[in-house]
Parts: sequence; structure tokens; C-alpha cells
Amino acid sequence: MTGFGPFDLDTDRREIRRHGEVLPIGSRAFDILCVLAMAAGRVVSKDELMRAVWPDTIVEENNIQVHLSALRKELGRDWIVTVPGRGYQLVQRRTLAVDSVALSARPASSEPATARMRPLPQRSAVIGRERAVVRVREQLASNRVLTLIGAGGIGKTTLALAVGREIAATLPDYVCFVSLDALSSRDAILGAMAESLGLSVADSAPRVEWLAATLRGEERLLLLDNVEHVAGHVAEIVEKLITLNGALRVLVTSREPLRIGAEVLFWVEPLDVPPRDAASEDLPASSAVDLFLSRTRALRHDPPSNDTELLLVGEICRRLDGIPLAIELAAAQVATLGVAGVHQRLDDRMALLSGGYRTALPRHQTLRATFDWSFRLLRPSSQRLFCRLAMFGGLFTLDAMCAVACDADLGSCMAINGIDELVSKSMVSVEYDGPVAKYRLTESSRAYAFERLAESGETRAVLSRAARVFAQRLRSTASHALADSGSLPELHQSLDDARGALDWALSDVGDARLGVELSATMVNALLDCRMLDECERRAASAVRAIDLLPPGSIRPSDEIDLRAALAIVLLNRGGPVEQGTRLWLDVLRLAMISGDDAAQARALWGLWGAMMAAGEVHHALAYASRLQRFAQEQGHDWQGTLAKVAAAIASHYQGQHAGARAQLETVLQHVADHPDEAAAIRHFAADTRVMASCSLARIAWLAGDVQKAMAFADSAVALVEPGRTEPWLTHLLALVATPLALQSGDAARARHYLGALRAQTALHDFAVWREYGEGLAGWLDLIEEHTERGLAALEHSLDSLQSRGYRRLSTPLVVAHAEALIANGRAPESLERLREAREFCHRHGEMLYLPEIWRAEGVALVALADQAGKQPDSGHAQYGELQDAQACFDESVRIARAHGAPMLVLRTTLCIARLYLRQQRQCDALACLLGVAASFDPASSLSEIRTLFAMIDALKSPRLTQSSECEAEEV
Repeated sequence: MTGFGPFDLDTDRREIRRHGEVLPIGSRAFDILCVLAMAAGRVVSKDELMRAVWPDTIVEENNIQVHLSALRKELGRDWIVTVPGRGYQLVQRRTLAVDSVALSARPASSEPATARMRPLPQRSAVIGRERAVVRVREQLASNRVLTLIGAGGIGKTTLALAVGREIAATLPDYVCFVSLDALSSRDAILGAMAESLGLSVADSAPRVEWLAATLRGEERLLLLDNVEHVAGHVAEIVEKLITLNGALRVLVTSREPLRIGAEVLFWVEPLDVPPRDAASEDLPASSAVDLFLSRTRALRHDPPSNDTELLLVGEICRRLDGIPLAIELAAAQVATLGVAGVHQRLDDRMALLSGGYRTALPRHQTLRATFDWSFRLLRPSSQRLFCRLAMFGGLFTLDAMCAVACDADLGSCMAINGIDELVSKSMVSVEYDGPVAKYRLTESSRAYAFERLAESGETRAVLSRAARVFAQRLRSTASHALADSGSLPELHQSLDDARGALDWALSDVGDARLGVELSATMVNALLDCRMLDECERRAASAVRAIDLLPPGSIRPSDEIDLRAALAIVLLNRGGPVEQGTRLWLDVLRLAMISGDDAAQARALWGLWGAMMAAGEVHHALAYASRLQRFAQEQGHDWQGTLAKVAAAIASHYQGQHAGARAQLETVLQHVADHPDEAAAIRHFAADTRVMASCSLARIAWLAGDVQKAMAFADSAVALVEPGRTEPWLTHLLALVATPLALQSGDAARARHYLGALRAQTALHDFAVWREYGEGLAGWLDLIEEHTERGLAALEHSLDSLQSRGYRRLSTPLVVAHAEALIANGRAPESLERLREAREFCHRHGEMLYLPEIWRAEGVALVALADQAGKQPDSGHAQYGELQDAQACFDESVRIARAHGAPMLVLRTTLCIARLYLRQQRQCDALACLLGVAASFDPASSLSEIRTLFAMIDALKSPRLTQSSECEAEEV
């Protein structure tokens, strides 16, 4: 607060009052008045006014005259005097006039006239700085000069004032506050210090010695705020003051140190932000979130209350790096945009984060203005360096910085000096990994640097250089991360750096060839990190770019990597199988043209997987055979072993279970004897032991050995390596462990595996497996008699999977769904789905589920016969449908026996026996049951086997032999 005549000038509230009444003056006029007031009666030149009010802007001289006229109109013409040839002066300040020249000549013991000291500015409540206040007070107790240092908007002034208010509460005349934000000269600084101390100065600025003499013997805390732009002047003044006055303490806020001997630095840290996995109820405990919520309440907005909004607030605070000014500016936008709107617009934060307090300093009213202030204080070479550092998304070393930022105009020596200045001015932070210094820009600093880089016209050159550096580093870190999981943080850092460069390269103003080159390296790293969503986006974007470029523009190896990565992700995340197949065919074509043997093997393996997913078993077997021939030609034994596993799995789906089992058991023994081959296969595709165990589990169940089947399934789960769980853990949970438990009627085991499957699909965003898992959950609901919910889940899952071509996943669900439809009186609808599935299986060689489809079709026909039996004159129709049902059952048994699948023979035989019983053919029913009984253990806990032996015992009973049809049906 500054007073003159009847006026009070409040710089914090940005108001000028006459006898308490606020006068209406514009923002620029107010800034001019502040500069004149802070000059402490000194004449202020026209150039100084223009630099202070219109920094970095060229304006006409008459702008000053326009605003001065407005000021004189409100204040009266006598308060601002024009000094011809020199500038302008604010006169008749409300202080006791003292001749500064006379004072400077007085002895040191002379005491000048004083008035009341300026009170500390009022600020809103301090949030998250309680411990910092205590530590600053402790530091002040033992140090003469303490500088609170930190980036713009970090809360240095807020912390300093909180300390000052605590001290002033017990020592009212101890703390003297001096704001230097509008000052630029040494004289103005000395005048402001004198005024804050309540000393009057009539004309020229006081001397340092005079100030020291005035304060001699008095214990005072001089709080100097915002000194970075005049750090040199302040350093000289403070050093003299503390030398001449042993009782004086100085607390400074600055973005860079004073660099004097007595100075101790206190780094002001950002507010704490919540961890990414924090629960919504824990978020308000974070000081950054607390500040955000407090500001929304203070601005009379409804603070975020539901979990979704609170989680968004946590993410906003994280992305704003816990910087209080940025958080306050974001909170101010909630009324207009809502929390979700603020979160969505953070990528354009320089435009978003504006509209701060009208009473705030101009450079604190928008985030851009805060950075502009710091940027202007840099040397030109440091400004160039800062802009070029926008390439780095996280920590970077000196070597990486020089590789990206240095060119003919900015040598390494200049860059080293520049990074020192950026660190000293709190625009870049530094941390140490042992002896190695690593630097970082906040996300907001990086956004500002990108803007400045674009303005400089250097974006293309710098990003081109950065993209090549990042691609090289990604290749190196990715290979290390595969060998050593401890290198994963470095890989994530390399990915952070590459993202910004890649976004530009594939933009309308970028370099598509460079973007494709960087994308090819990046997608493989994303696959290794299981970041499938981003991998799909990056790969798809790069493939679109390739399609728009002239042929031959891209290296074949880069295009192979991109199309292969996209195919892999699509087939795990639910993309159409047909699209994945086309991508693998492209990879195979490119590999053959370029002579890339490794890529050719990769494509053949990928095509086998795509064909299996589509239920195209004939084609899958053909690709497995082709891979085996290729492996023999190239002399790669491990590829041959992988091809044998692929062929055995395809043969199993064709119904050749015995041959597949023998082949898989041979492979298991082979990889146990040849660990090098097993390791090569794991690196290339998957663990052969897991793949083999999955199929052996299903084959054991088909043979009726449920205990052995579940043992295989459990061992397969245990074989999945913790560091390489995906996608094979999801595969075996979805295709083997859960379905076998459901087929065996083991609801508890099915629920356990289904829970693990859901967790994995949610964690890795495997859309196709999530859809399939919901179908399995519907199947479990049917077993537990939640019919309506189970049917709905199965129908949705089937429709979704089949629309995208995932026939291998949908076919086993068809039977469960059909049986539920039959039980609910919807037999015609079930027949339609079953016949479509049967025709597909016959056409494409997927014979594994064919016996079950024929069985379910027979059950549907029996249900239709029952419905026909309730109609008059329906005897012929009923007889025909029962005959058709018998034919379906016979075909099911025939195929199951040909496949060597006793369990499927049993399931259909039970249906045949029930059909015989309804026809009063007890002897035939007994005979067919006895025909399969020898294959099963009466002690088995499986429901079908228990039913088999219960029916045999009942049919052997003399009473049942002579019983009625109702009694037979009851059995």
C-alpha cells in the first residue's frame, strides 16, 4: 500500500482509492501509476515507463500521453508532473519530506524522520506450505540472507508472506516488505526500500549507507519480493546492508540466486500431487488437489464431488506439476468449462490458463505471462536452448541435450552455459543419478517452449534432429529392457521423449518419412511395455502415412515392423480378423521382396494365429506347414519346433486329437532337452510348454480325464513367466482354464479363472478377450440358474465376436447359448444359430466343436417335437422331428468316436438314452449307455459320468423295466 495526498495505491488489489472510494482507471494507466509510485519521487524517463508497461512490445509514444491524461483526469493535474527532457514524476507523497542530499552528508548517528512502515500485503490462506513455513523460520534464525528460489508461479511470495505474517504477529515492526516487480533501476530499488521502512525521501534516491545508518542497531527482517530481474542490483545492495548492519535479516524471493557470500538457498517445491493409482477418497489429502478444490469453492463454483470428477482433478494437478499458480488458473476455468472440459484442454494450456486475479501482478494473471517474464530474462543463446529442450518429455542428460539442441548456431559450449543459466533461473530442474546430472522441464514449461520454438521457425530442423536421436536411443533401451527389467524406467523415459517428436512428424506440418521411421522403432517398444492402446494408435497413424507416400519412400524393415505391430495389437484388442490378416499378408509380401527371413517367419506365424482366430483351420494348418518347410530350408531348428506346435494345435481343432497329443508330448520332451530352442521360441512367440499344455488340457478333457485336464490347465498358468504374462495368460485363461471348468460344471473354479481373466483384460484393454470373457460369464450365469442375465450376456458376446470374425472364440459359446434358448422355449432360434455354426465348421475345417453342435441340434429337434406334440394332428411332424433328432445324435457320436473324444460320445449318448426312454425303449437305452460305460470311472465327480452310472443302475432295476413312460421320463 502506497499513499500520497488523499490517495491510497493498493498494488495487490490493483486499486487506487480517494478517501476510500475506488477510482475508475484502466489497467495500463494503473501500471504507469505503480511505476511512478515505486520510483519514490524520482523522475521516471519515458523509456523506463515504456519498458515497464509495454515489455517486448513496440508502441507509439502517444500511448503514454493517453494514459497520463486519463490519470490526471481522475487524480487532478497537479499530482503527476512532466519534467521537460527527463520524464515524469509523482509529487507530494504523503510522507515527511527529508532532503536526501543533506541526509547523505549527515553523520551516521543522525536519524532521519520516519513514518509508519508499510503493512504486509494480505493473501488468501496458505495451503500445503505448513512445514515449509516452519523450515524457513528455522533457516532465518541462523542465516543472514535466505533466498526462496523456484520457478514462476511455484508460490515463493505466498510462502514468504506466510512467514512474514507469523513473525509480524509477535513483532509488529520487525518485518519490512518490499515488492520489486515493477522496478528496474538501482535508485528505484533503494527508494522502494526507504518507503517500505517508512522513511521519506524528497527527491533523489537514498544511498545504501544512509539506509544502513537508518537501520543501525534495529533488528529488522527485510522481505524483498520478486527480485530476479534486478538480481544484480539487489545483490550489491543487500551485501552492503548486512555488512553495515549486523542485526538485519533479509528474506528474498527470486527465480535465481543473488550469489552473495551470506546467501543460503531454500528451494520452494511444487505442492504434492496424488499418485496415479490413488483412490478418489484419498485425493483431497493431496495439497495440490486441496488447493484446486479450495479455489473452486472460493470462486463460488460447486467443487467436484463425484469420484469421476475427483479423479480428473487429480490428473489435472499431476499434469500441472503441482504448480500453485497453474492450479489456481485451472480451477478458475471450472465454472466455464467444467472439470472434464479443463482436463480435455490441458494440451492447449497456455490459452486455457488465463483469467487470474485482477489484483495479481500482470505476469501472474496468465500462465503464458509467467513464462514470458522468465523467458525475457534469459540470454538469447539460452532462449534458443530452452526452446529446443521442448523435445524432451522427461529426464535428459547433457549428451542427449547437445545431440538434439546443438547446431552451427548453438555450439556445445553455449549449450552448457545455457543449461546452467536455465537451472539457475528455475526454468529447468536438475537431479543427480550418482555423478550424472539429469535435467527436466515441467509439462507446462515444455508446452511454453514448444510455442516459442514454433515462433522461432526452427521446429522442423530441431525435431528432425531429435527424432533420429530418439529413434537410436529407443532401439538401444528397448533391447536392454528385454534383457533386464531394471532398464524399463529408461525405456519409458525414451518413449516420453519420442512422443512429442512423433506427434509433430506425423502432423500436417511435419515430416511423414521421419515420422514413419520413428514410429517403427516406437511401436516395438510399446509392445514390449504392453502399452497396446498407444501402440495401435501410433502404428495405425504411421501405416496411413505410408499409404499416402510414393512407393519406395519407406525402408521395408520399417514398414514390416509397423504392419506387424498393428496386426498383433488388432488381433488382441478386437480389431477385425480380416484386417489383421491383410496386414500379415502385407508383411509376408514385403519380407519376401526384401529377403528378410526373420520377418517372413514372423509373418507365417502371424498368419497361422489369424487363421486360428477366424476358425479357418485348413488355412492355419497350411501356414504351419509352410513355416515348417521354411525353417528346414533356413536351418532354424527352433522355428521348426514352433511350426510343429502350431500344426499340432491346428490338427487338434480338426479333430485329430490322438495325433496332436503325440506331437505335443514329443515337443514338450524336445524343448526340455533343448533349452536354447525353448528360449528362442519364447523370445519370438510364446512359451511352447504353455501352448502345448493348453491343447493337452483340452484333449485330456475330451478323453474323459477331467482331473488330468485341470492339472494341465493349472500347470500352464504356472508356466507363464511373471515378466511376460501377456497375451498368453489371457489366452489360456479364456480358451482353456475357464471353459474346461464350465464344461465340467465346476462353478467355483470357473469363477476363479474368470476373475483373473477379467482383471487381465481390463488391465491390458484386450477388447476381444473382454467380450469373450463376458460370454463365459453368461455361461456361468446359466449354470447358476441366472438365466435371463446369462442369455443376454451370451447373445451380446456372440454377436460382437462373430461380427469381427472371431469364430474360434464364438463357436464354443454357440452350444451353451443354444441349450439355454431351448430351455426357454426358443428352439427354432437355437436351430438357426447351430446350423450356421455347423456349416461354417464343415466349410473351414474347425471340427473340434462339431460333435457338440450336432448334439445340441438334436436336443433342439426333440424340443420342437415336444412342442408339436401339443398340437392337434401333429403326429407325423413329431415323428419326423424325432427321426431328425436321432440322425443328429448319431452323427455327433460318429464324429466324436472318429476324433477319439469319449467325453463328447458320452454327452450325446445320454441324450440318445433319454430319447429312447421317451419312446419306451428301455432296453435300447440301457444298451447304448453300457456301450460307453467302460470308458469312464464310476467314482468320477463329473456330473455327466455320475448321470451315466445312475441311469444304468436305474435301467437295470426290474421295477423300471415294467414302468410307465412318466416313470421313464422322471429318470
